[in-house]
Amino acid sequence: MWPTIPKGWWRSAAAAPPTTNASSPTSWRRDPFILSTRSRATKSKGWKLSQDPLYMFEGGTSMATPLVAGSVAVVRAFLRKSQGLKSPSAALLKALIINGARSLAGQYHPSEAGSVANNSQGFGRVDVQAVVGPHAANEELQFFDEKKKLDAGDREDHTVTIPAGSSRLKVTLVWTDPPGEGLQSDLDLVVVANKQERHGNMPAGSKDFDRRNNVEQVSFENLPAGEAVISVIAHSIAVAPQNYALVIS
Repeated sequence: MWPTIPKGWWRSAAAAPPTTNASSPTSWRRDPFILSTRSRATKSKGWKLSQDPLYMFEGGTSMATPLVAGSVAVVRAFLRKSQGLKSPSAALLKALIINGARSLAGQYHPSEAGSVANNSQGFGRVDVQAVVGPHAANEELQFFDEKKKLDAGDREDHTVTIPAGSSRLKVTLVWTDPPGEGLQSDLDLVVVANKQERHGNMPAGSKDFDRRNNVEQVSFENLPAGEAVISVIAHSIAVAPQNYALVIS
């Protein structure tokens, strides 16, 4: 299907969880018909030639991948030039892209996109502006990049203030897990706000924890002004103390 509105979703390939049972994908880019450069050496016409033979239309992962990669390059430049972070970690780049992603509402009823996070759109459509700005007057972006390593049983708490007029809190935790089958380092994201406790990737009210993924997110809507406590807790560590990236908006 071809989306007729920006929030529609076009499936160019099957979407399903990987064999490891971890959630996939993590982010998404709307990519049905994109003008891109065409090599002089190719005979391919892509999906359609443009009026200029050095450009043609393509889509699918062939376009989604470079678009997201380009977005990450912009975010990295923002961190280096505007935030003074000379060597941002891969975990932080991933956390920023995921935290800034916007959920696709879809264009049909019931929605073809589903609610995030899922195997169709991951955590949503990439939105570079949500990371680099400009941000609204009551929007704020905080991040922590692999500053502390946690061993099993360790925790680190961060307290943030929810200002009046800013009703949403979104927190994304990412860590670079050591190689191995399944999670080698299992960290938990716990956020307490407005007397409610939520766990990363779990529905509101759930007391369970995600034991499969190295990306966890909690999102609150319609929060009153006040404080929120964000905790990163090391549930189990198989190899060595684990560092992490955390993004709060």
